[in-house]
Parts: sequence; C-alpha cells; structure tokens
Amino acid sequence: MTERFYEVKQMLDYSTEHQLIPGVVAWLGRYDNVLFRYHQGYAQIYGEKRKMTSDTVFDLASLTKVVATLPAVLLLVQTGQLSLESFLSRYFSAFQDGMKAKVRIIHLLTHSAGLISHQPFYEWAQGQEIVNLIVNEPLSYEPGTRVVYSDLGFILLGALVEKISGQSLSEFCQQQIFEPLGMKHTRFLSSVGLLGAVGEENFAATEVVDKDPLVGIVHDENARAMGGVAGHAGLFSTAQDLSRYLAMWVGQGGPLREVVKERSLHSYTHGLGGSRGLGFVMRHDSYDIAGDLWPKTTVSHSGFTGTSVVFDRPSGYWAILLTNRVHFGRQTDISDFRRHFHNVAAACLFG
Repeated sequence: MTERFYEVKQMLDYSTEHQLIPGVVAWLGRYDNVLFRYHQGYAQIYGEKRKMTSDTVFDLASLTKVVATLPAVLLLVQTGQLSLESFLSRYFSAFQDGMKAKVRIIHLLTHSAGLISHQPFYEWAQGQEIVNLIVNEPLSYEPGTRVVYSDLGFILLGALVEKISGQSLSEFCQQQIFEPLGMKHTRFLSSVGLLGAVGEENFAATEVVDKDPLVGIVHDENARAMGGVAGHAGLFSTAQDLSRYLAMWVGQGGPLREVVKERSLHSYTHGLGGSRGLGFVMRHDSYDIAGDLWPKTTVSHSGFTGTSVVFDRPSGYWAILLTNRVHFGRQTDISDFRRHFHNVAAACLFG
C-alpha cells in the first residue's frame, strides 16, 4: 500500500474501530488497474465472528439494477431487439390505457415512469405474481414529469429482459455479461448458487432476522419472494468482480459498445427533480453519494445493504465501497460515511 492512500486507510480503520460499520472492502482504481485495495472489520459479528476478507461476497442489493438489469437492457438495445423509446404497452398489455400508455422503456431506466418507489408485495405474493401485481399497479404521476426512485420499474425491466430473451434474468446476465467480463463470483442466489462455488464463510452477513443473520440469502424481501432473482435486487458479488465491471464502463471493450456507454452516462431528467442517466445516478441527484470532490461527469449507485460504486468515465477513475451496514440493523445510517470516503478517495486519486 502506497503513502498516496494513507488517509483512505486511516478513515476506514476509524469507521470499523468505532463501529460505524461492521466491516468494509474498498478498492480504488483507474481503468483496469487496481490502485488501492483494503479490507477491515468483520463479515459477521452476530451468531459467529468472521473477519472480512478481500474476496468476501456481498449482497449488492440495488447495485443489481446497474450491474445486471441495466447492461442486460442495453445489450438488447445494442443487438436491435429493443428501443429505449418503445412503449411498455408493446410488452405488457396492462399498459395500453390512460397514463400508462405513455410509459416508455427509457422512463423505467430513469425512474420517471410514474411508478411508486416500493410496495411490500412479499406479504401477499410470490414469484411471477409480484410482476403481475406491478403491471396492474396504478401510476402515481404522469410519466416523464418527475423522478421517483422505483424498485417496481426495475422489477419490470428484469421481466422485460426475460420476455425478449427467452431466458431467465440470471441466465442472460451470466452468459452475456458476467462470463465475458470474467466475473466469476457474481450471480443471483436462489436456493443454490455461490454456496458451492466459494464457500459460505465468505459471505458478508446482513440483517439479523429472528435472531439469525442472513448469510448468502438475499436481504430484500421482494427479491426473496421472487426466488432470489429480480431486476431490482438479488445479485451477489465481490470487489474484484465489480472492478472488472467498472473497468468496462471507464475503458474500452466488454460486451457493451462505446456508443452505448456514452449514451447511458448523461442526464435524461433535467428539471424533473432528480438527475438520472440510464440506471446510474448523476451528480447532485438526491441519491448522489460521490461527495464534494469528484468531477461533474461522475456517476454512482448504491445498495441498501451498504454497497456502492462510483466512477468517472473521462478520467477512468473508479471507487468500490462494500459494507454490510445492515448487520447492525437497517436503521444504521452511512450517508455521511459514504460521502466522506469518496471525498478522501477523490483527494488521493485526483491529487
């Protein structure tokens, strides 16, 4: 570890020693070069105590939206099977009338489709029933007039990928995204999956439910009710795999063509109360976690369990911050921690 990143290490040590978070894996890099990698704290504290390792597998939560569902949709656009301007009614008949007839694919990707943020469908439905309920959910506002971050929209996008490709979202992403990028420890987890591949001891434990922490079981209840495979949550991965994914976005090569990447990384929602690219969060959106020092061209995304990615395509710099903050309870707030981390990371990277 070089002196260049001493302040980053110091901050991460403080955060775990003072139990702001149970543990952390943080990587910084440029293009396909990893410049800093560090892990500290615990993958699990309650039940049994396990230290965090560099290859700990994290429940990515909403990073699923941009690491699986977004590139899957973009690949369908790239291969001529889908258009961002297509009306959703072409694929779901319940969207043929009223305001719903105005919903386009791009509205789902930019969280401006009129759908509410969340519904606890798991309380009364399972599997495909949840997609059916969302399809029949009334809109809460006119499509294209507001930004409201929505799990529901990305569940529909996951279902759309399955309709068009004829494969499950998990199979499509595995074959078209993860395998080509060498993301060997990234996949959706149902009853079997990573457990046999990398060993249960490598999972970061999330929330304690009925006195037992969730280990290798998706934290998001709707994703769990859908069998662990959903467009909004359910993906598990490691820092190394995510570094390969981000290297595709800031560099050249990978399954997505350059024109597709460029098209994705600018705001489509100016004046709508939020700044959203295709999937990703732009600077100064209310969900922006990149702090004060990253360039205006930076994009990001976070996951409820405590995960996040930040990158700037023009400079090639990226940051991966993986924590299991919900292991201390879902009320654990790491908003300031995320911003502080990205400030010190930017100071070290951009100098």
